[in-house]
Parts: sequence; structure tokens; C-alpha cells
Amino acid sequence: MNMRSLLAALQHGTRKAGGDPEKLLFVECRERLGGGIEGAKLSALTAKLSQFHALGSQLLSEPVQAIPFSAYRLFDTTGDREVFEQAYFSRRKRLDVYAVLSLTNGGEAWIRALEDTIWAICDEYTWCLPAHLGGRSLETGEEHRTALDLFAAETAFYLAEILHVLGDRLSGLVAERAEHEILSRVLQPYASLSPAYGWETADMNWAAVCAGSIGMAAMYLIGEDAEFLPVLHRVLSSMDTYLSGFTEDGACLEGVMYWNYGFVFYTAFAELLRQRTGGEIRLMEQEKIRSIALFQQKCYLGGSAVLSFSDSPDNTEFQPGLTHRLKRYYAEVELPDRQHEAGILADNCFRWIHVIRNLVWYDAGLTAAGVSDTDDYLEQAQIIVSRCTVDGIRIAFSAKGGFNDEPHNHNDAGSFLYFAGGSQLLADPGAGVYSKEYFGPNRYDMIYSGSHGHSVPVVDGCRQQAGRDFRAEVRLAEISETEAVYEMELAGAYACPKLKSLVRHIRFFKADGSLRLTDRFIFGEQPSSYHERFVTFHKPVIDREGLVMITDERSGLTLTVAYDYAQFQASVAEEPFLAKNGDRDRLYLLDISPKIPVVTDTIEVVISLL
Repeated sequence: MNMRSLLAALQHGTRKAGGDPEKLLFVECRERLGGGIEGAKLSALTAKLSQFHALGSQLLSEPVQAIPFSAYRLFDTTGDREVFEQAYFSRRKRLDVYAVLSLTNGGEAWIRALEDTIWAICDEYTWCLPAHLGGRSLETGEEHRTALDLFAAETAFYLAEILHVLGDRLSGLVAERAEHEILSRVLQPYASLSPAYGWETADMNWAAVCAGSIGMAAMYLIGEDAEFLPVLHRVLSSMDTYLSGFTEDGACLEGVMYWNYGFVFYTAFAELLRQRTGGEIRLMEQEKIRSIALFQQKCYLGGSAVLSFSDSPDNTEFQPGLTHRLKRYYAEVELPDRQHEAGILADNCFRWIHVIRNLVWYDAGLTAAGVSDTDDYLEQAQIIVSRCTVDGIRIAFSAKGGFNDEPHNHNDAGSFLYFAGGSQLLADPGAGVYSKEYFGPNRYDMIYSGSHGHSVPVVDGCRQQAGRDFRAEVRLAEISETEAVYEMELAGAYACPKLKSLVRHIRFFKADGSLRLTDRFIFGEQPSSYHERFVTFHKPVIDREGLVMITDERSGLTLTVAYDYAQFQASVAEEPFLAKNGDRDRLYLLDISPKIPVVTDTIEVVISLL
């Protein structure tokens, strides 16, 4: 929209609000939660609010955690980000809990504890994480205070919205100080004459989180239409950039975890702007938004298990607030089973946006039947997913093509996973622990993000390379009632001079959940070696000649990997693997290699449940 149209929409909202547009914002919060636990007795919110009460009582006995300089300096001196961030996010946890209790209960103890927490956050040297200061966190100067990363922008929004929903129940001095910090740290630097921030042109979650947070904070604090107009225009430009990062079929190349992160900010901003303009601007009613809204269900394999390509975990609980709000717009949205809803503080960064919208947007009347057995092919993202149920066991297969310069990239063109009975028996391992090294120049030497930690071949000693030019070329993608077939040329993902062609052909049979993988290698001259690699978090056992067994002890299911022993041999190795979610410490590498390498070869492997 151009500036004139935007101004007209803002003026419409201001007129509708009788000159005070803040009255239009997030009114459903007070309407839904203002009656507190007693008022919610007959709703599904009762148990959730009771959990907040119990946690708040516990926190009252604990002081606000200090954030010493010794913790702040660790990232740039040792690469560690956990110590600082644990203290930083513990304050956001207190903010969430005390704000919910102040809103729903209003007791003096909760209000006072919330005021102390807001005061402590206003005291912070910077709202930006040291890990996001570009290696300059120990340099002198004033720029740290006004650095705008994800969490600086989020903090501004959280404080602004909490001030709004609590109104005059907070001390005037606390509210005034928080508003001053929001303006001086975030809104004024953003609106000043300065270079664009890097995230403003990033077609991924940063654009939505940062711009959405700034836009919502500004809506709460800037009441004048003409003053808010240029901020809004700039924010909308970043939101368009964010949407451009999705393929036309709605895929988020960062994975479903980052879909949740970026898209909840986009949706919350869109809803708030609809209210601010009296319904004149409706960002959610776009065809591409429909496709994006359906991406989450295409990632679910069974239970809480999801596709773990890129830096996504292999299990994630869904955010009911966001999912229920999307269901309001699009009937095709499927709700995972309620047992897989995120808990009240499931987000380890304790984001207020999830906490409050999981309460306010929650719709207990919706039926959560779980994600159905479906097949999906996301053509632009080059991701195929096929699901079936065999003898009561949910089985799923997924493979990806793509290129090796995606957001939160792993070198994984051509990789695949096999899921059965609740876990990935052949895995895409997902993210490792975030550290300075993980996002540094040696990222692809690490098992987490290099191709050697994914189920793709190692060719003549070569791994896949990073960069947009290193990619898969999809040759065939077919899905029928009985099978799913995916074929890709993978030679372009490697910088291997001898390799002329590497065609991966995968056929998944829905009748029994078996999978046949065939890789055809063509070299221009004699290679020294090449081998298939399959990765798993369950220890493979070479059972006998031509057969490897992979057993999931939790479900009791055993996967067999069969190959031609006359020509090929199997070996198993293990690598330390510290997952981002902290629940694993070993990744097992199953390699199948020719006994005698040749110029032209075909390796076929049959994968099936025992």
C-alpha cells in the first residue's frame, strides 16, 4: 500500500476509536482474561492459569537473577552463549508469569513483582544478545544500547503490550521509565536517519520478528496517525521481504520451528494492524498466507514428530494460540492432537507473544483430531513427505532436494529420513548447540551441519559444498495411492572433479512402509572411494552379511537395512552429537561401500520394518 492509502486506513481506525486508537488494540485480552481464574472456571484456561499461579508463588521466593559482566563477556572470549542467555531469559520468564498473574488475578504481590522485573529489564546494559553484536560486544561505545536484534525488538514489544493490557495498575514511574527505554533504545533509533538494518532485507524469521515487534510496540506507544505512518510503511516493507522467503507453496526453508517463530509475529502484527485500522488492512487474507498457514501440518510425521531439516528439532509441540487463530481464517488447517500442545512456558526463550496468545487465541471448541495420513510435495522447496499407517504404526518418509545456501543451512541436498512408531529410525539430525563456532566459518566441518552428518553419499573423499550453486536437480516427483517416488541428480551438490553424475532414486511403498533407495554413480575416471551414508540416533548392528538392524528401544521397532553383500560392505562409526535440545549425545554413521570401487556403479538398499 502507498503512504496515502496507509494514512487513510489509520485515520479510519482513529475515527472509529473516537480519537484514541489504542482503545482498539488487543481488546480481546482483557475481555478474555480480565475476569481471572474465577471468570475462566468453565473454560479450558483454568488449568493453565492455575499453573501460572503455582509458578508465580515459587518465583516470589527467588530474587531476580543478576547478569554480571563476566557472563556478558563469555561469547566473545570463549564462544559460550548459554551462561548469559540463561540469566537474560530467566528475567523474561518472570515477566511472563507476573504479567499473566497481574492481569488475571491482580493481587498486590504480583503487581509489585512485575514492577521489579520491568525495572530490572530497564536496567540491562543492552537488550541485544552478545551473540548478535557481530563480535563487537566488548568494544566501547554507545551503540550496544541501541543495537536492534531479535530480542531487543521483542523486549520493546513485550513491555509495550504489558503496559497496555495492565493500564494504570502499574506504578506510573515504572510505566514511564519502560516507555522511555522502549523509545530511546528501539523506536527512535529505528526511525532515525541511519543505514538499514541487515534483517530488513533478510527473507527469513528475523524480518518478521524484528519488524513485527517494532511495529506493534509503535502501535501501542505512538497514537498520532501521521507520526506512526512512516514507521508502519517501513515495517510493512520488511514484512513483504519476510513473505518473499517462503516458496509459493508455503514452505519455510528454515523448518517448522522457525516457521512458528517468524509467523506468530507476522500474525500478531497483522491482527493488531487490522484492529488499529478498524478493519481496513487485512494482511491475513492473502492466498500466500493460506499456503504458509498449512505448512505446519505438512511437517508433522506423527505425534509431536516433525521434519527436522535445517536447524529444526525432530520433535516440537505446537503453539495452540497461533494454530487456533490460523484455523479461524483457513478451515483446511489441521490441529495436532491436544496432548502435543506447548506447555505454558515451553519456549526456552519465554516469549510473551506465545504465552499471552496461547491464552487469548485459544479456542477450546475446536476439534483436535491430529494430522492425517497425507502426501505432500512442496515443489519450490523440493521437499516430499509421504505418510501411511501399517498395522497401527504410523510410518513416514521424507526427502529434500534444494540447495546448500538456505536459511539456517545444512549441506543436505538429497538427504532423507525414515520415521516409524514415534521417532526417526533414519534421521535428519537437526540442530546442534548454538555457539560462536556453530555460526562461524567452520560451520560445515561440524557433524551437525556438514553433509557427513546427513544421509547422503560421500564421494571420492568429497563432502557436499556450501553455496547456492551446490544443489540438487529434481528429475521426478510422483505420488500415488500406493507409493511415492523421488529422483534427483546430486552431482551438482559436490565439488568432485571425477564425479559426472549421481542419481538418487527413492521409492516408498505405502502398503508395508518399505523403502528402496538406489544411487547410480558415474565417474569420469577411477575414483578412490565412495560410499552411502545413513545417520541415526539408534545404534546400528551388523546382524549378518548383507543386513543391518536398527532398533528403537523405546518403541521396540526394528528397521532392517539390506544390501548386496557380494559387492558391498557395511561399517558403523559414532560421533559425539550435542543436540540443541540436549537429549542426545551420539550420532551413529552407517556406511555401505563397494568392496572394489568402479567407474560406474549402482548401490541399492532396501529399508523395511522387521
